[in-house]
Amino acid sequence: MKIAVWTLGGVVVLLVLAFVALQMWFAASVRPVEPFVPTKEEREQLAFYSQPESWFATHLKGPRETVDGQTLDPKLQYMVEQRRPAAPWVMRSAPLIFATPWGRAFIRHGVDREWRLFTKVTPEMAQVEDRTVNGRGGPIPVRIYRPKVEGEGPLPVLVYHHGGGWIFASIASHDRVSRLLANEARAIVVTVDYRLAPEHPYPAASDDGEDAYLWARANAASFGGDPARVGVGGDSAGGHVAINIAQRQIKAGKPVPAAMLLFYPGAGLPQEDPSYTLFGKGYALDSAFIEFILPRVFKDYGRDRIREADAFMNPANAPSLAGLPPAIVATAGFDILRDSGRRFAERLRTDGVPVRYANYASLTHSFLQFSAVVHDADTASTESARLFGRLVRDSANARAILAPEAKRE
Repeated sequence: MKIAVWTLGGVVVLLVLAFVALQMWFAASVRPVEPFVPTKEEREQLAFYSQPESWFATHLKGPRETVDGQTLDPKLQYMVEQRRPAAPWVMRSAPLIFATPWGRAFIRHGVDREWRLFTKVTPEMAQVEDRTVNGRGGPIPVRIYRPKVEGEGPLPVLVYHHGGGWIFASIASHDRVSRLLANEARAIVVTVDYRLAPEHPYPAASDDGEDAYLWARANAASFGGDPARVGVGGDSAGGHVAINIAQRQIKAGKPVPAAMLLFYPGAGLPQEDPSYTLFGKGYALDSAFIEFILPRVFKDYGRDRIREADAFMNPANAPSLAGLPPAIVATAGFDILRDSGRRFAERLRTDGVPVRYANYASLTHSFLQFSAVVHDADTASTESARLFGRLVRDSANARAILAPEAKRE
Protein backbone atom coordinates (compact mmCIF):
# COMPACT_ATOMS: atom_id res chain seq x y z
CA MET A 1 0.00 0.00 0.00
CA LYS A 2 2.81 2.41 0.90
CA ILE A 3 4.50 1.71 -2.43
CA ALA A 4 1.24 2.41 -4.28
CA VAL A 5 0.74 5.71 -2.43
CA TRP A 6 4.32 6.73 -3.06
CA THR A 7 3.96 5.85 -6.74
CA LEU A 8 0.79 7.92 -7.07
CA GLY A 9 2.42 10.83 -5.26
CA GLY A 10 5.46 10.55 -7.50
CA VAL A 11 3.30 10.67 -10.60
CA VAL A 12 1.55 13.79 -9.32
CA VAL A 13 4.90 15.45 -8.60
CA LEU A 14 6.18 14.56 -12.06
CA LEU A 15 3.04 15.93 -13.68
CA VAL A 16 3.35 19.17 -11.74
CA LEU A 17 7.02 19.50 -12.67
CA ALA A 18 6.21 18.78 -16.32
CA PHE A 19 3.48 21.44 -16.26
CA VAL A 20 5.83 24.00 -14.71
CA ALA A 21 8.55 23.13 -17.23
CA LEU A 22 6.08 23.55 -20.07
CA GLN A 23 5.04 27.00 -18.83
CA MET A 24 8.70 27.99 -18.53
CA TRP A 25 9.28 26.82 -22.09
CA PHE A 26 6.28 28.84 -23.27
CA ALA A 27 7.63 31.95 -21.54
CA ALA A 28 11.14 31.46 -22.94
CA SER A 29 9.81 30.96 -26.47
CA VAL A 30 8.17 34.38 -26.65
CA ARG A 31 10.27 37.06 -28.29
CA PRO A 32 9.27 40.58 -29.37
CA VAL A 33 7.56 40.49 -32.76
CA GLU A 34 8.70 44.01 -33.55
CA PRO A 35 10.99 44.89 -35.12
CA PHE A 36 10.04 41.93 -37.28
CA VAL A 37 13.12 39.99 -38.38
CA PRO A 38 12.25 36.58 -39.89
CA THR A 39 14.22 33.65 -38.58
CA LYS A 40 16.07 31.28 -40.91
CA GLU A 41 13.18 28.81 -40.66
CA GLU A 42 10.63 31.52 -41.42
CA ARG A 43 12.62 32.69 -44.46
CA GLU A 44 12.70 29.11 -45.71
CA GLN A 45 8.93 28.78 -45.24
CA LEU A 46 8.30 31.98 -47.15
CA ALA A 47 10.59 30.88 -50.00
CA PHE A 48 8.88 27.47 -50.12
CA TYR A 49 5.37 28.90 -50.40
CA SER A 50 6.54 31.49 -52.91
CA GLN A 51 7.01 28.73 -55.48
CA PRO A 52 4.59 28.71 -58.44
CA GLU A 53 1.09 27.30 -57.94
CA SER A 54 1.89 24.62 -60.51
CA TRP A 55 4.41 23.02 -58.13
CA PHE A 56 1.81 22.67 -55.39
CA ALA A 57 -0.82 21.39 -57.81
CA THR A 58 1.46 18.46 -58.66
CA HIS A 59 2.46 17.70 -55.05
CA LEU A 60 -0.93 17.44 -53.38
CA LYS A 61 -1.82 14.35 -51.34
CA GLY A 62 -5.10 14.01 -53.18
CA PRO A 63 -6.97 15.51 -56.14
CA ARG A 64 -7.89 19.18 -56.22
CA GLU A 65 -10.66 19.73 -53.70
CA THR A 66 -13.96 20.97 -55.10
CA VAL A 67 -16.82 21.62 -52.69
CA ASP A 68 -20.13 23.33 -53.42
CA GLY A 69 -18.96 24.12 -56.96
CA GLN A 70 -15.77 25.82 -55.71
CA THR A 71 -12.19 24.64 -56.21
CA LEU A 72 -9.62 25.34 -53.50
CA ASP A 73 -6.41 27.16 -54.39
CA PRO A 74 -3.59 24.56 -54.69
CA LYS A 75 -1.26 26.32 -52.25
CA LEU A 76 -3.98 26.59 -49.64
CA GLN A 77 -4.92 22.96 -50.21
CA TYR A 78 -1.30 21.96 -49.68
CA MET A 79 -1.21 23.97 -46.44
CA VAL A 80 -4.38 22.43 -45.02
CA GLU A 81 -3.25 18.96 -46.04
CA GLN A 82 -0.07 19.45 -44.00
CA ARG A 83 -1.99 20.64 -40.95
CA ARG A 84 -4.93 18.22 -40.89
CA PRO A 85 -3.08 15.34 -39.14
CA ALA A 86 -2.17 17.59 -36.19
CA ALA A 87 -5.55 19.35 -35.93
CA PRO A 88 -7.21 16.90 -33.48
CA TRP A 89 -4.20 17.04 -31.14
CA VAL A 90 -4.13 20.83 -31.31
CA MET A 91 -7.81 21.12 -30.36
CA ARG A 92 -7.45 18.61 -27.53
CA SER A 93 -4.46 20.48 -26.08
CA ALA A 94 -5.81 24.01 -26.71
CA PRO A 95 -7.83 24.31 -23.46
CA LEU A 96 -4.78 23.32 -21.38
CA ILE A 97 -2.36 25.60 -23.25
CA PHE A 98 -4.78 28.53 -23.27
CA ALA A 99 -5.56 28.16 -19.57
CA THR A 100 -2.43 30.02 -18.44
CA PRO A 101 -1.03 33.48 -19.28
CA TRP A 102 2.19 31.87 -20.56
CA GLY A 103 0.31 29.51 -22.85
CA ARG A 104 -1.82 32.32 -24.23
CA ALA A 105 1.27 34.46 -24.84
CA PHE A 106 2.93 31.57 -26.67
CA ILE A 107 -0.05 31.05 -29.00
CA ARG A 108 -0.52 34.77 -29.62
CA HIS A 109 3.17 35.22 -30.37
CA GLY A 110 3.10 32.41 -32.95
CA VAL A 111 0.04 33.83 -34.68
CA ASP A 112 1.53 37.33 -34.85
CA ARG A 113 4.67 36.03 -36.56
CA GLU A 114 3.03 33.61 -39.00
CA TRP A 115 0.35 36.04 -40.16
CA ARG A 116 2.87 38.81 -40.67
CA LEU A 117 5.31 36.56 -42.52
CA PHE A 118 2.93 35.57 -45.34
CA THR A 119 1.40 39.03 -45.89
CA LYS A 120 2.68 41.01 -48.86
CA VAL A 121 5.18 43.83 -48.30
CA THR A 122 3.91 47.04 -49.92
CA PRO A 123 5.48 50.51 -50.42
CA GLU A 124 6.66 52.41 -47.37
CA MET A 125 4.29 54.76 -45.60
CA ALA A 126 4.74 58.49 -45.46
CA GLN A 127 4.37 58.15 -41.69
CA VAL A 128 3.63 55.46 -39.10
CA GLU A 129 2.77 56.63 -35.60
CA ASP A 130 1.79 54.84 -32.39
CA ARG A 131 -0.65 56.58 -30.08
CA THR A 132 -2.82 55.68 -27.11
CA VAL A 133 -6.55 56.30 -26.80
CA ASN A 134 -8.11 56.73 -23.37
CA GLY A 135 -10.89 54.15 -23.51
CA ARG A 136 -13.59 53.32 -20.98
CA GLY A 137 -11.73 50.09 -20.16
CA GLY A 138 -8.27 51.63 -20.01
CA PRO A 139 -5.59 52.69 -22.51
CA ILE A 140 -6.07 51.43 -26.10
CA PRO A 141 -2.96 51.29 -28.31
CA VAL A 142 -3.56 52.41 -31.89
CA ARG A 143 -1.22 52.65 -34.85
CA ILE A 144 -1.73 55.24 -37.58
CA TYR A 145 -0.56 54.55 -41.14
CA ARG A 146 -0.45 57.50 -43.55
CA PRO A 147 0.31 56.49 -47.16
CA LYS A 148 2.27 58.56 -49.64
CA VAL A 149 -0.52 60.34 -51.51
CA GLU A 150 0.36 63.41 -53.51
CA GLY A 151 -1.91 66.31 -54.36
CA GLU A 152 -4.76 65.48 -52.00
CA GLY A 153 -5.86 67.28 -48.86
CA PRO A 154 -7.00 65.55 -45.67
CA LEU A 155 -7.32 61.84 -46.40
CA PRO A 156 -10.20 59.50 -45.62
CA VAL A 157 -9.70 57.29 -42.58
CA LEU A 158 -10.28 53.58 -42.01
CA VAL A 159 -10.44 52.53 -38.35
CA TYR A 160 -9.50 48.88 -38.64
CA HIS A 161 -9.90 45.94 -36.25
CA HIS A 162 -7.87 42.75 -36.59
CA GLY A 163 -9.29 39.24 -36.64
CA GLY A 164 -8.24 36.37 -34.39
CA GLY A 165 -11.43 35.10 -32.78
CA TRP A 166 -11.35 37.85 -30.13
CA ILE A 167 -8.59 35.84 -28.39
CA PHE A 168 -5.38 36.48 -30.37
CA ALA A 169 -3.69 38.64 -33.06
CA SER A 170 -2.74 42.29 -32.68
CA ILE A 171 -1.47 45.43 -34.36
CA ALA A 172 1.78 43.49 -34.96
CA SER A 173 0.08 40.58 -36.77
CA HIS A 174 -1.75 43.03 -39.06
CA ASP A 175 1.04 45.55 -39.64
CA ARG A 176 1.56 44.51 -43.28
CA VAL A 177 -2.19 44.16 -43.83
CA SER A 178 -2.67 47.72 -42.57
CA ARG A 179 0.01 49.04 -44.90
CA LEU A 180 -1.54 47.20 -47.86
CA LEU A 181 -4.99 48.63 -47.07
CA ALA A 182 -3.60 52.15 -46.66
CA ASN A 183 -1.68 52.00 -49.93
CA GLU A 184 -4.49 50.48 -51.99
CA ALA A 185 -7.31 52.61 -50.53
CA ARG A 186 -5.13 55.73 -50.50
CA ALA A 187 -6.48 56.33 -47.01
CA ILE A 188 -5.12 56.65 -43.49
CA VAL A 189 -5.53 53.42 -41.55
CA VAL A 190 -5.87 53.46 -37.77
CA THR A 191 -5.47 49.94 -36.36
CA VAL A 192 -6.87 49.17 -32.93
CA ASP A 193 -5.22 46.87 -30.37
CA TYR A 194 -8.46 46.05 -28.58
CA ARG A 195 -8.54 43.94 -25.42
CA LEU A 196 -8.65 40.18 -25.88
CA ALA A 197 -10.67 37.39 -24.26
CA PRO A 198 -10.76 35.42 -22.06
CA GLU A 199 -9.07 38.09 -19.94
CA HIS A 200 -11.52 40.65 -21.31
CA PRO A 201 -14.72 39.03 -22.62
CA TYR A 202 -17.38 40.68 -24.76
CA PRO A 203 -18.18 43.55 -25.00
CA ALA A 204 -14.59 44.67 -24.27
CA ALA A 205 -13.46 44.45 -27.91
CA SER A 206 -16.51 46.36 -29.15
CA ASP A 207 -16.11 48.98 -26.40
CA ASP A 208 -12.48 49.56 -27.38
CA GLY A 209 -13.39 49.65 -31.07
CA GLU A 210 -16.09 52.24 -30.50
CA ASP A 211 -13.83 54.36 -28.29
CA ALA A 212 -11.10 54.30 -30.94
CA TYR A 213 -13.58 55.19 -33.70
CA LEU A 214 -14.98 58.15 -31.75
CA TRP A 215 -11.41 59.26 -30.97
CA ALA A 216 -10.48 59.07 -34.67
CA ARG A 217 -13.46 61.21 -35.66
CA ALA A 218 -12.60 63.80 -33.01
CA ASN A 219 -8.85 63.82 -33.72
CA ALA A 220 -8.62 63.07 -37.45
CA ALA A 221 -7.22 66.49 -38.27
CA SER A 222 -4.27 65.88 -35.94
CA PHE A 223 -2.97 63.07 -38.18
CA GLY A 224 -4.02 64.44 -41.59
CA GLY A 225 -7.43 62.76 -41.75
CA ASP A 226 -10.83 64.05 -42.78
CA PRO A 227 -13.29 63.75 -39.84
CA ALA A 228 -16.23 63.68 -42.27
CA ARG A 229 -14.88 60.58 -44.04
CA VAL A 230 -14.09 58.08 -41.30
CA GLY A 231 -15.03 54.47 -42.02
CA VAL A 232 -14.66 51.26 -40.03
CA GLY A 233 -13.53 47.81 -40.98
CA GLY A 234 -12.16 44.51 -39.85
CA ASP A 235 -11.65 40.86 -40.63
CA SER A 236 -13.37 37.96 -38.88
CA ALA A 237 -13.87 38.95 -35.21
CA GLY A 238 -12.69 42.44 -36.15
CA GLY A 239 -15.53 42.60 -38.65
CA HIS A 240 -17.94 41.93 -35.79
CA VAL A 241 -16.37 44.80 -33.85
CA ALA A 242 -16.78 47.13 -36.85
CA ILE A 243 -20.45 46.19 -37.29
CA ASN A 244 -21.07 46.72 -33.57
CA ILE A 245 -19.57 50.21 -33.80
CA ALA A 246 -22.02 51.18 -36.53
CA GLN A 247 -24.96 49.59 -34.68
CA ARG A 248 -24.10 51.50 -31.52
CA GLN A 249 -24.05 54.83 -33.32
CA ILE A 250 -27.56 54.19 -34.64
CA LYS A 251 -28.79 53.25 -31.18
CA ALA A 252 -27.21 56.39 -29.69
CA GLY A 253 -28.52 58.66 -32.45
CA LYS A 254 -25.00 59.60 -33.53
CA PRO A 255 -23.50 59.83 -37.05
CA VAL A 256 -22.62 56.40 -38.41
CA PRO A 257 -19.25 55.68 -40.04
CA ALA A 258 -18.91 56.75 -43.66
CA ALA A 259 -18.46 53.16 -44.89
CA MET A 260 -17.61 49.61 -43.79
CA LEU A 261 -14.94 47.25 -45.14
CA LEU A 262 -15.57 43.70 -43.92
CA PHE A 263 -13.43 40.66 -44.71
CA TYR A 264 -15.04 37.29 -43.85
CA PRO A 265 -16.73 39.04 -40.91
CA GLY A 266 -18.19 37.53 -37.80
CA ALA A 267 -21.49 38.96 -38.96
CA GLY A 268 -23.74 36.32 -37.46
CA LEU A 269 -23.64 33.04 -35.56
CA PRO A 270 -22.96 30.46 -38.30
CA GLN A 271 -24.02 27.14 -36.78
CA GLU A 272 -27.18 26.75 -38.86
CA ASP A 273 -25.56 27.72 -42.18
CA PRO A 274 -24.69 25.12 -44.85
CA SER A 275 -21.09 26.39 -44.94
CA TYR A 276 -20.70 25.52 -41.25
CA THR A 277 -21.21 21.86 -42.15
CA LEU A 278 -19.43 21.91 -45.51
CA PHE A 279 -16.24 23.48 -44.15
CA GLY A 280 -16.51 22.65 -40.46
CA LYS A 281 -13.46 20.42 -40.45
CA GLY A 282 -10.09 20.75 -42.13
CA TYR A 283 -10.21 24.24 -43.65
CA ALA A 284 -8.31 26.79 -41.54
CA LEU A 285 -11.15 27.94 -39.26
CA ASP A 286 -13.20 24.95 -38.13
CA SER A 287 -16.26 24.29 -36.00
CA ALA A 288 -14.27 22.88 -33.07
CA PHE A 289 -12.39 26.17 -32.79
CA ILE A 290 -15.63 28.15 -32.98
CA GLU A 291 -17.10 26.12 -30.13
CA PHE A 292 -13.84 26.61 -28.18
CA ILE A 293 -13.75 30.40 -28.44
CA LEU A 294 -17.40 31.46 -28.20
CA PRO A 295 -17.91 30.49 -24.52
CA ARG A 296 -14.66 32.27 -23.66
CA VAL A 297 -15.77 35.45 -25.43
CA PHE A 298 -19.52 35.58 -24.86
CA LYS A 299 -20.32 34.64 -21.27
CA ASP A 300 -24.00 33.95 -22.05
CA TYR A 301 -23.24 31.77 -25.07
CA GLY A 302 -24.72 28.30 -25.29
CA ARG A 303 -24.80 26.05 -28.33
CA ASP A 304 -28.50 25.46 -27.65
CA ARG A 305 -29.24 29.18 -27.22
CA ILE A 306 -27.92 30.70 -30.44
CA ARG A 307 -31.38 31.89 -31.47
CA GLU A 308 -31.59 33.92 -28.26
CA ALA A 309 -28.54 36.06 -29.15
CA ASP A 310 -29.30 39.75 -29.48
CA ALA A 311 -28.70 42.01 -32.48
CA PHE A 312 -25.21 42.99 -31.31
CA MET A 313 -23.97 39.45 -30.77
CA ASN A 314 -25.68 38.15 -33.93
CA PRO A 315 -26.02 41.11 -36.35
CA ALA A 316 -27.21 39.08 -39.35
CA ASN A 317 -30.35 38.18 -37.39
CA ALA A 318 -31.04 41.70 -36.11
CA PRO A 319 -34.64 42.89 -36.47
CA SER A 320 -33.37 45.62 -38.79
CA LEU A 321 -30.07 46.73 -40.33
CA ALA A 322 -31.53 49.93 -41.78
CA GLY A 323 -29.29 52.93 -41.32
CA LEU A 324 -25.99 51.04 -41.32
CA PRO A 325 -23.25 52.52 -43.54
CA PRO A 326 -22.68 51.34 -47.12
CA ALA A 327 -20.58 48.20 -46.98
CA ILE A 328 -18.12 45.99 -48.80
CA VAL A 329 -18.42 42.37 -47.66
CA ALA A 330 -15.78 39.92 -48.91
CA THR A 331 -16.01 36.23 -47.98
CA ALA A 332 -13.92 33.14 -48.67
CA GLY A 333 -15.41 30.14 -50.46
CA PHE A 334 -13.90 27.49 -48.14
CA ASP A 335 -14.93 29.16 -44.90
CA ILE A 336 -17.56 28.27 -42.32
CA LEU A 337 -18.36 32.02 -42.13
CA ARG A 338 -19.08 32.26 -45.86
CA ASP A 339 -22.85 31.96 -45.55
CA SER A 340 -23.23 34.20 -42.49
CA GLY A 341 -21.34 36.92 -44.40
CA ARG A 342 -23.61 36.40 -47.38
CA ARG A 343 -26.71 36.51 -45.15
CA PHE A 344 -25.52 39.76 -43.62
CA ALA A 345 -24.97 41.31 -47.06
CA GLU A 346 -28.41 40.16 -48.20
CA ARG A 347 -30.00 41.64 -45.06
CA LEU A 348 -28.23 44.94 -45.70
CA ARG A 349 -29.59 45.02 -49.24
CA THR A 350 -33.10 44.11 -48.09
CA ASP A 351 -33.02 46.89 -45.50
CA GLY A 352 -31.96 49.47 -48.06
CA VAL A 353 -28.22 49.67 -47.34
CA PRO A 354 -25.90 49.84 -50.39
CA VAL A 355 -23.60 46.81 -50.35
CA ARG A 356 -21.10 45.00 -52.57
CA TYR A 357 -20.80 41.32 -51.76
CA ALA A 358 -17.96 39.25 -53.25
CA ASN A 359 -17.20 35.62 -52.50
CA TYR A 360 -13.64 34.62 -53.38
CA ALA A 361 -14.35 31.00 -54.13
CA SER A 362 -10.80 29.55 -54.07
CA LEU A 363 -9.81 30.97 -50.69
CA THR A 364 -10.02 30.01 -47.02
CA HIS A 365 -10.59 32.07 -43.89
CA SER A 366 -7.82 34.57 -43.04
CA PHE A 367 -6.82 35.07 -46.68
CA LEU A 368 -5.58 38.59 -45.86
CA GLN A 369 -2.60 36.92 -44.20
CA PHE A 370 -1.53 35.09 -47.39
CA SER A 371 -1.31 37.94 -49.90
CA ALA A 372 2.46 37.42 -50.27
CA VAL A 373 2.15 33.84 -51.50
CA VAL A 374 -1.39 33.23 -52.81
CA HIS A 375 -2.35 35.16 -55.95
CA ASP A 376 -6.11 35.11 -55.33
CA ALA A 377 -5.58 36.31 -51.75
CA ASP A 378 -3.61 39.27 -53.07
CA THR A 379 -6.37 40.01 -55.59
CA ALA A 380 -9.11 39.83 -52.95
CA SER A 381 -7.18 42.08 -50.57
CA THR A 382 -6.17 44.75 -53.04
CA GLU A 383 -9.38 45.11 -55.04
CA SER A 384 -11.51 45.28 -51.88
CA ALA A 385 -9.24 48.00 -50.46
CA ARG A 386 -9.33 49.98 -53.68
CA LEU A 387 -13.11 49.81 -53.77
CA PHE A 388 -13.25 51.01 -50.17
CA GLY A 389 -11.06 53.98 -51.12
CA ARG A 390 -13.58 54.99 -53.78
CA LEU A 391 -16.53 54.41 -51.47
CA VAL A 392 -15.29 56.34 -48.44
CA ARG A 393 -14.41 59.32 -50.63
CA ASP A 394 -17.91 59.54 -52.07
CA SER A 395 -20.32 57.62 -49.86
CA ALA A 396 -23.21 59.81 -51.05
CA ASN A 397 -22.95 57.93 -54.36
CA ALA A 398 -22.54 54.53 -52.72
CA ARG A 399 -25.15 52.77 -54.86
CA ALA A 400 -23.41 53.71 -58.07
CA ILE A 401 -19.98 52.82 -56.71
CA LEU A 402 -21.03 49.45 -55.31
CA ALA A 403 -23.09 48.31 -58.30
CA PRO A 404 -23.10 46.04 -60.19
CA GLU A 405 -22.62 43.13 -57.85
CA ALA A 406 -19.30 41.26 -58.05
CA LYS A 407 -19.74 37.74 -59.41
CA ARG A 408 -17.22 35.24 -58.07
CA GLU A 409 -17.98 31.57 -58.54
